[in-house]
Formats: sequence, structure tokens, C-alpha cells
Amino acid sequence: MMADKMKRVIFGYNKREVMDYISQIKTDYEDELTRKQDRMMELLEENRNLKVELKRLEEKLLSYEEKEECISKALVKAERKAQDIINDGHRKAREERYKIELEKRKWEDRVKTIRKQILDFERIVCETLEEFRAEVNYLASKEISDALLCDEDEFFTEDREDGDIRSVS
Repeated sequence: MMADKMKRVIFGYNKREVMDYISQIKTDYEDELTRKQDRMMELLEENRNLKVELKRLEEKLLSYEEKEECISKALVKAERKAQDIINDGHRKAREERYKIELEKRKWEDRVKTIRKQILDFERIVCETLEEFRAEVNYLASKEISDALLCDEDEFFTEDREDGDIRSVS
């Protein structure tokens, strides 16, 4: 302490040294108080800035959370839409497959009908050919027969002219 450095006079310490000491303590105290007030002001300013920054970041976070929620909803909606598109594609493919199968069966039935018609036509053609062949054979045999009869008639006619009548047995 300064009390050890102060000189003693009658009735106590030297008044000027005490006053200087008090003045120095006062100055030191005021300097320290000013430093602490300045530091407190700095801290208050920093605190205010941090609160402003915190508020800004909280608003930014809230904005990001809202965006995240919107993106999540959009993603869920997109996934549902994609699944609906896939399901609709599968449904349409099944419908097309069913239509193609029906068309295939229709054509298979048509082919069977045409084959049956061809077989019926072949049968009719064969029957007609047989009838035609029989008719040609009949006509050919009739013509041969007529030709033979004509020849026979001529033969008998020639024989009669000769006077001999012969009978063919």
C-alpha cells in the first residue's frame, strides 16, 4: 500500500501526499470504471449485434424449415404422381394385352373359320370334280356308245344292202 510510502508528519500523514494518493486512486478508479464501462458498452453492443444476428438466423432457419416442408410435400406429391403414372401404365398395359389377346383369339377363330371354309370348298371342288369326271365319263361312254351304235347301224345298213341280215349277239 501507499500508506507505507507516505511520510508522517505531526498529527498523521502528509496531507498533500494523502490527497495525491486519493487523487491517484480516484483517477485509477475512474480509469478502471471507464474501461469497464467501455467494455460493458462493447459487450452490450456485441450482445445487441448477436441478438440481431440470432433473430436473422432464426428467421432464415424458419424460412428453410418452411422450404423443407414445401419440398417434402412436393416430393411426396411427386412420388405419388410417379406411382400413379406407373400404376396407370401397368393398367393400360394390361388393358392393351387383354385387347391384343381378344384380337388374337378373334383372328384365330377367323383362321379356323377360313380353314373350315377352305376345307369345305376343297370338298365341294372335289365333289364337283367327281361329278364332272362322272359326267365326262358318262358323256364319253355315251358318245362311244352312240358311235358304236352308229357304226352298228351302218354295219347293219350295209349288210341289209348286201341282203344278209346278221344279228350281233
